Amino acid sequence: MKEIQHIAKVQQTLNSQDFLPTSSESEISIYKASQLTERCITESVVKIKAAFPALPASFYGVLIERAREIGFSDERLKSAVNHVIDNCIYPTPTIAEFISFDVKVKTYTYLQVCGMVDKGDEKAFEKHKRILLKGHTEPVWIHVNDISKYGIE
Repeated sequence: MKEIQHIAKVQQTLNSQDFLPTSSESEISIYKASQLTERCITESVVKIKAAFPALPASFYGVLIERAREIGFSDERLKSAVNHVIDNCIYPTPTIAEFISFDVKVKTYTYLQVCGMVDKGDEKAFEKHKRILLKGHTEPVWIHVNDISKYGIE
């Protein structure tokens, strides 16, 4: 009976998410793909100028251009700016410190979760939820704590 309940759980309707895939097939960015708003750009530039007044004016144009091309959302830009302000140990940051910022969650295939069960984690399917990412044909499994923490659903 437990196996039937498990199979029924696995067969639930798939959820479509707008989260960005990363270069690795086994993780996704928690940030949704979206456009940067002018308001967020302005607020971010003001904040960076206040924290790092020695940066040249040309820095901001290149930073915003790169952030747009990479697909930064308002939320990701705000988080990146806060992260660099909190963690930059040199007098001035580089563009790479801002645009490389991302928060990722691990994804698993069905076989990987089955492997967890084989290795003794009998509750692996309870700890991970099946998600179909936008633009993907195969579902992935993500830990329920990551789903809850980052609002993936």
